[in-house]
Amino acid sequence: MLFIIQSTHDYSTCQTHHPEKAPIFKNTLANLGAHGVTVHAQYSNRLEHKLFIVCEADSFEAIDSAFDPILEMGHYEVTPVTKRD
Repeated sequence: MLFIIQSTHDYSTCQTHHPEKAPIFKNTLANLGAHGVTVHAQYSNRLEHKLFIVCEADSFEAIDSAFDPILEMGHYEVTPVTKRD
């Protein structure tokens, strides 16, 4: 299944320059594959504090498990999508 994940947060909760949260956020994204999530593309809009991930997983449960360490660091919208040719 293909998914588009949109992660958003505001300036006051941004983890980019937070010494404890930044490594957890980066490591979680780097280890998505360990949970069966394949990332096809990743885009960000730093000015709006938004991250977009196009990924593939066998189930929503795999997505849920992969993002568990960073759930409190923002708001996540997970949308299943399909590629049409």
